[in-house]
Amino acid sequence: MNPSATLFLLCFMFSSMDAVVPCTLTVEHPSGELVRWSVIIPIPYHHDNLAGGSSTAAFLADTLLYSVHTQAGFASSVVLIPGQTGVPEIGTFYVTWLDGLPDTIRMVDPPHRQMESTVRVSLRLDDGYTGLLFEMMNTPFIMAPRHTPDGSHQTDERLGTDCAGLAVYGKRRQGFHIPYAGPAGITRFLTPLGSGSYLPVFAGDTWVFINSLGDSAKVGDEGLRQGDILHFGAQVSVFLEDRGISGVLDSDDLLIQSWFQGTHVCTIGENGFFGMPVRLFRWAF
Repeated sequence: MNPSATLFLLCFMFSSMDAVVPCTLTVEHPSGELVRWSVIIPIPYHHDNLAGGSSTAAFLADTLLYSVHTQAGFASSVVLIPGQTGVPEIGTFYVTWLDGLPDTIRMVDPPHRQMESTVRVSLRLDDGYTGLLFEMMNTPFIMAPRHTPDGSHQTDERLGTDCAGLAVYGKRRQGFHIPYAGPAGITRFLTPLGSGSYLPVFAGDTWVFINSLGDSAKVGDEGLRQGDILHFGAQVSVFLEDRGISGVLDSDDLLIQSWFQGTHVCTIGENGFFGMPVRLFRWAF
């Protein structure tokens, strides 16, 4: 195995967001040597957005903090079970056979590029647009996309991302040549859905989204579909699943987004921008 290589491993089968069938993954030492293995996981909320901490400094790549989970014993390979022994259930993490690491490490470049004998592992739901977004799970929220010192983009490197960066990432992973942009800039690659903006209106035991004409936002063949964009002005989220009232956009439906806790799945009611006007879009390609 090339120590600088990235492993893209589809280690889960999903029949729905609630049904997860895990599998194991095995990483082998290139020479078969007995080594001590560790899993390196990003820690959210620990990054420095500005050079020197100055509010007037130019945006640079963030310095990120990682926890190190050393596996027991020495072996020529390690078997990892997502969700156990310090291994995330899904998303991006790193596996290394460097010994003697501290409990936490801090670095700017991706660990697999800065540390020898280290590989990056990305677990996703599937090869579709929203499935690819799950590669960013377990990574921190980082405002304003920047480049790492080696010239690569922090979202392409799966170091972390912001809200619009997450939405763009999935399309770039599908092979589309879309530049990273903020919530305002991303709209030039989107086609509007519905009419105007929508606000939540309480309806029984949930909130449904209604526009100024009194029309509800539809979900399904004639409305919002998985992978479409909810645009809250300052926040961009990606629609995942109709969970509340069937066929209608409501506060119980699921999104995937990057916000302060990093890339995560939540309901619209929990997304941090609930109550603000939302516009609906679909990728133009």
